[in-house]
Amino acid sequence: MSDRSANDSLEARVQSADKLLAMPQVVFEVARLLEDDDATAARIASSLGRDPGLVALVLRIANSPAYAPARPVDSVDRAIALLGRDALQRLVVASAITRATASIPDQERLPLEVFWRHSAYCAVIARQLAMRVSPRQASGIFLAGLLHDLGKLLLFSQSPESAHRAFLSSLDVGDGLSPQGAERAQLGFDHAELGGALAAHWGLPELLVDCLAGHHHPLQAPECNRTAVMLVHLANTGAHLAEIDSRDWADAPPVDPAVWDALHLAPEVLLAAVEEAQHEVLAVQDLCDPAHDGEPRP
Repeated sequence: MSDRSANDSLEARVQSADKLLAMPQVVFEVARLLEDDDATAARIASSLGRDPGLVALVLRIANSPAYAPARPVDSVDRAIALLGRDALQRLVVASAITRATASIPDQERLPLEVFWRHSAYCAVIARQLAMRVSPRQASGIFLAGLLHDLGKLLLFSQSPESAHRAFLSSLDVGDGLSPQGAERAQLGFDHAELGGALAAHWGLPELLVDCLAGHHHPLQAPECNRTAVMLVHLANTGAHLAEIDSRDWADAPPVDPAVWDALHLAPEVLLAAVEEAQHEVLAVQDLCDPAHDGEPRP
């Protein structure tokens, strides 16, 4: 497939995603306000109030045992003060996207439950690693981990057979293709490129765009966000290990060897994060299941 036709196809996929993943405009407005230091809590609350579903989620999280408020939080203003802007931005964007994906018809190639379980593991591990390397970016990196494979979900929803053929092709040792390479051979682009293009189309922060687009080739990411992309790259590998309760590197996508040195991390640190994530991952299920009532699951 030529570069021109691949780009046209990628653009067409992004445009059609607006129908598949209908995102309310208020989400982008609130996300931008939360990044604006001059935006007041009252202005944020007013904008957030236009989406009753988001208001309900924010109040439910603010009143959850994780925050243990001294008295019930019954206003968005108080919830903003309790949660903080970073956590609130994470909640707003993640909940909106997970609510949007709930409308996607389930299909056997990549069930939503499987997709969000992997995403939750990646988010938790990415945050743990970020607290060691770049704590000020931990909230954004958590969100990047949660959404890193959004392009894969879109790809399997739009073209399940082509996506599955690419996956099977990557298993053929004779071809020597990575899953991303197999996607590019089949479609002219891979799921990471698609995810990054979708995030850019939605106007999400550059950190998210770069992490979604570059998590399989982190050293090629823009320098300003390269550390975040490398952390999501590691977290993706760790998430695969966590899902199958393995500590064998052969069971997960390979880590670019240069990433360990660039981040000054040892492989043992990632394995420890995997271990901890297996105990923590339930804490992010509210983000991945808007219908969840916040009580512990059996």
